[in-house]
Order: sequence, then C-alpha cells, then structure tokens
Amino acid sequence: MGYIITTIIGAVVLLGICIFVHELGHLLGGKLVGIKAKVFSLGYGKGILKKQIGETTYQITLIPFGGYCQFYGEDPSESQGKPGEFYYAPPLKRIVAVVMGPLFNLFLGIFLFFTMNTIGYERESNKISLLDEFDAVKKTGYVSPARKGGLQNGDVIISINNATINHFSDIQKTIFFCEGNPLAITIKRKSELMHFTVTPEKSERGRYSIGVIPFVKGARVSRILAGSAAEKAGLQVGDIIVRVDEKQVRIPDEFVSYVRDKKDQKITIEVERNNQLIRLRAIPSNKEIITVQLVEDALLKGKGGEIEFTSKMLEKIKKSISEKNATLNDILLPDYPSFVRELQKSKGELITLKFNDETIRGIFNYASFGFLGVETTQAQDMVKVRYGLKESAIRAFAEPYEFIVMNLKGLGLLFSGKLNVRENLSGPIFIAKIAGDVAYHRGIASFVILMAQISIILMIMNLLPIPIVDGSYVILFLIEAIRKKPFSKKTMERIQYVGMTLLIGLGIFIVFNDIMKLLFL
Repeated sequence: MGYIITTIIGAVVLLGICIFVHELGHLLGGKLVGIKAKVFSLGYGKGILKKQIGETTYQITLIPFGGYCQFYGEDPSESQGKPGEFYYAPPLKRIVAVVMGPLFNLFLGIFLFFTMNTIGYERESNKISLLDEFDAVKKTGYVSPARKGGLQNGDVIISINNATINHFSDIQKTIFFCEGNPLAITIKRKSELMHFTVTPEKSERGRYSIGVIPFVKGARVSRILAGSAAEKAGLQVGDIIVRVDEKQVRIPDEFVSYVRDKKDQKITIEVERNNQLIRLRAIPSNKEIITVQLVEDALLKGKGGEIEFTSKMLEKIKKSISEKNATLNDILLPDYPSFVRELQKSKGELITLKFNDETIRGIFNYASFGFLGVETTQAQDMVKVRYGLKESAIRAFAEPYEFIVMNLKGLGLLFSGKLNVRENLSGPIFIAKIAGDVAYHRGIASFVILMAQISIILMIMNLLPIPIVDGSYVILFLIEAIRKKPFSKKTMERIQYVGMTLLIGLGIFIVFNDIMKLLFL
C-alpha cells in the first residue's frame, strides 16, 4: 500500500509540476508580447477556486494535476480578429508565446540541476557488477560481452575509448551510442590498472550493451513491518544485508528466496550499518497463503475468480475448527494442521469448506514459507556528488546539454528503426511507475534529479515538428512570417484536426505500450 501511495503522489508531483511550469511559460510568454490569456488553470476540469484578474481567470481545479493556459482566439474558428487575441498577434509574437512553454521546462531542469549539485546527492559509481554473476541469469546460459572481454565483477571502469568515466551513467551513454564497435576499456582492479577490448551486443530492446549494471553490494532494507520477525531481530531501515548464514547476498531476490526456505528456523543475518558489519539473529515466521478458485460461494459471493484469504478470514476459520464447527467435504476437521494436510492432498480438486454456516466451494491452494516482514531493494555502490557555486552553475547547463544531445540521438535511432519503438518509447503511465520507484526506493534527491530530466524531455518532445504540439506551430508561424500571409482559418482548422487525430492515436499507442511493459516487467 505504501508503494502504491508513493507512486500516485510521485506521479502527481512530478508530472504536475513539469506541466504546470510549461503552461506558466506560455502565460508569461503571451503577456510579454501582448497576447491575453483567457484561463490559466492549475489542474484540469472545472475550477473550484477562481479569481478574475484583468481579463484572465485564474483557477484551481478539484484535482490540481498539471494545468493549461488558454489564450483568447486560440481556436481559429472562434477568433474575432481583436487585439490581444492569439491569431491577431504577428506570427513572430505567437512564436514567443509558444516557445516559452518548452523553454520554461528547460529553465526548470537547469534550476533543479543547479540546486542538487549545490546541495549534493548520490549517484551510482563507476564500479560494476556483471549480469551473468546472478543466479537467475546464470540459468539462461547468458555470457556477457564484458566477461568475454575479460572484465570481472567489482571492476571499476576508469575510461572508455579514452573518455573519462566518473559515474555509471557515463558508461551507459558511451555504450548506447557506440553502434556496436569494439570499445577500449580501462579498469581498476584492486590497485592495478588493466586494459581490455569489449565488443557490445544488441539487446532485445535494440540497445547495445556489454552486460553490466551498477555494482550491487547487497539488499538494502527499505521498510520493516511492525511486530515482524525482522523488527524483533533488530533490523533497521537503511541496513544493507550482505550475507545470510553462509550465503552472500547480492540482490534482494537471493535474500528473499533463502528466507522463504527457512520458516521457523534460526538464521544469521550480516548487515552493513554506518560502515560497520553487524550480525543479527532472526527466526522467519511461517507465512500462510490460502487461495480458492471459486465455483459456488456464499461468503465471498460476487467477487469471482481466484480469491486470497485475508488474515482475518484465516483466524475465523481457525476459530471455527477449534470449536469443532468446520467440515471439509462434510468431514469434521479435528484441528488446523489436519485442515492444511487435506488442502495439500486435494490440490487441483474441487472441495467444499463449511464453517459457521458459511460455505466456500472451489479449488483450494495452500502455500507456506518463511517471512521476515521486510522490504528490500538493491544496494548499489554510490558516490556523493556536490560542487561549489561556480562548478554547480557550469554543470547546471552542461548536464542538460548532454541530456538533450543523448535524447536527440536516441530519437534519431528510434526514427531510423535502429531502436525498438515498443521497448524504448514510454508515456505517462510508465513515467509514473519510474517516479514511484525512485521516490520509494531512492529518496527525494534522486526524485528531484528525475524531475529535472523529465522536464527537459518534455521540452524536447514539445519542440518536435509533430502536428498540434508546440514545435509544429513554430514551423507554421515561421512559414507565415516568411510568406507574409496568414494561413486561412479553414487550413488551420484542418491542421489542428489532423494533428489532434494523430496525437490521440499516438497517445492510445503509448498508453497501451506502457500497460504491456508493466504487465511483462
């Protein structure tokens, strides 16, 4: 539940601020050149709080998510040719009002990068883990290009093709645009510098990769359930689990899998806390899950499909069994262990459970496993990034520039067919998922950096010459300024109609694509 709430809030805050700033740019751009705004709205839909200032209505809607700026005469069919209207203004002035939206997204990105570079934040270091080191990948038989080229788990990449590498993002950028050419990689292994040649391979997503990820040193504790075995053992949020009994923990799944097999057994957990190793002892509790594929049911009528019993339901069943008031296929259940044994024996069979005058008829499934009551995420090797005011100011412009160049190159690869569109194109749903993951697992600093990046992406996308987005209007108004003759209202209406149709179609594709990616993650 906490993750879902964080995802919703994260998406609303991230996309809401980026869109609001974009529309604020349009408003101020219009004011700068004498184009009057009819409505400036924080959020979409009917305004619940409104204030008329001059000729503009400022409003806040019930759901203040994003916003919009509506100019007078913005719709060609409604334009009356009056001063202050959008289409009354000369084309170059209209361009100012249009361009200021994307520019404000750029300004937001620069401001956020400057702020975070000054305050300081953490980034993944240039130390690497090899994908084929992990058990789940080993089972596939995959051997990474990095391993083929001689790299090892824990190596620190110093340079690629003589370009200095400071963070893992530098590795990603360099490999992403290498077009599959062999890479001269210099690494540091312990105290020794070594040189290798690694040839990237194309992944299923159409991107080149050498099969490395940021170095993972364990499973970081992100949440602990109150009263759980983890809390009793003394685990704390922020602890990095590096070993359980004699098994090294590299990723959360390895830790979870081990604990599941150790219900009601003592285990030793070694954690890194404040740069010190601490040993804790825990006894994973027995977590039971009973599901039923309903066939005929009074208690859960109307829910249909497969139902998982809640803890409250299980307690109710246990109480009925202890009171000798529960039967399975009309046979009295003497105790709860007998009930469990019967469920395990009848797996896949249709059975009837009766208790307290209630009847549940269906196919039952019983599972139990060790449970600590702790949520974990990957603990990656991080380095602190912080600069003085001068360096922060320089990097506040350099980082957006690099990010813009990288995204433009990526778009070029998409349009040329060298990148898989379905795998590499994301929309608001997937962005919301990323926002939730970053806010929940990485914290506020990483979330702010993500907002800066998304704001810059919005600038790029809005300046593309796609019908009905800002970039297309810039081109139209430039043509109008050159030919010194406005397009007819009918022509503009047709352009808007075609653009809206294309935009709706693209939107449907992106939303569907986002959903499919989430389903098959």
